[in-house]
Amino acid sequence: MGDMGNLKANKDGVAKIHLKMKGVMLCAILGRGVIVHGKMDDLKSQPAGNAGPRVACGVIGAASSETKK
Repeated sequence: MGDMGNLKANKDGVAKIHLKMKGVMLCAILGRGVIVHGKMDDLKSQPAGNAGPRVACGVIGAASSETKK
């Protein structure tokens, strides 16, 4: 799906992002990886946009909103 844009963390290293990706179906991104780099993407260079070292990663998944009793 490509780049998701830049995000900024606060002084404690916490970053929050809310994305609307027009035309992207959830089933197309489930199980895909997400990599967070240490610097801003210059949106020119490939493959990592000169964005520095990888500082975090994760896998896109789905969580249930139901509360189990």
